Amino acid sequence: MRRYLRILALFARLEAQFELAYRTNFFFDVLQQIVITATSLGAVFILFSYTDTMNGWTLPAMIVLVGVFYIVQGVGDLVFMPSAQQLIEHVRLGTLDFVLLKPVDAQFFVSLRRIKFTAIAEIALGFGIVIVGFLRLGTLDVVAALLFVLTLACGLVLVYVLLLVLGTLAFWFVRVENLLVVYEAFTDAARFPIDIYPFWLRFAMSSVVPIGVAVTVPAQAVAGRLDLIGILVLFAATIAAAVFGRWFWKTGLRSYTGASA
Repeated sequence: MRRYLRILALFARLEAQFELAYRTNFFFDVLQQIVITATSLGAVFILFSYTDTMNGWTLPAMIVLVGVFYIVQGVGDLVFMPSAQQLIEHVRLGTLDFVLLKPVDAQFFVSLRRIKFTAIAEIALGFGIVIVGFLRLGTLDVVAALLFVLTLACGLVLVYVLLLVLGTLAFWFVRVENLLVVYEAFTDAARFPIDIYPFWLRFAMSSVVPIGVAVTVPAQAVAGRLDLIGILVLFAATIAAAVFGRWFWKTGLRSYTGASA
């Protein structure tokens, strides 16, 4: 475990050096994220200036949801998405051979090798918005806070498994970049609670592309809209998804022929 943490720290140091080599670009990327986040939060305030609730969601609960959205999206942009993109590129070019020859777990390497540090600003803004939402709720207890952390962790695992599966599909279909575009489209839709959408979209955002669950459920836990059955289902689904993701990766890896084949 300690060895893998050292390797992860090395990945982070290398990626930080690369990003800071272009400081102006780094600064404008962070500024862009601040503007986008502020615009999204402003849209929520404008919406609730005309109503007190939206399908049972109050303004403080919606603020928490917006914060969770940027946390989940930020973690995906930080490491999961760039790593999935690089995995697809490795498979297309046949350079995954060099990864498989390294004395580390290949799934660990392809999942965490790329880190986009500008996404840290997105994550920090998300946590800041969540804290504001917590304060406006005014009724947060220790149990609700613990459920928030646990459900958020489950949501991040679901997002990771989804992107790992999408990247692994490259072993059979090679060019699957368009699937990542579809994922990003569903991610944009997740900035609102999934229960306001029609059934077919709710189903897609909670099963096929579980980004809606990853964002909405932690906010539901804080707002007291999540029951015990929902929590147990989420935990079971997370464990099942993690097992499936590992199996799917191993299966895909056996189909990889490499550049030398």
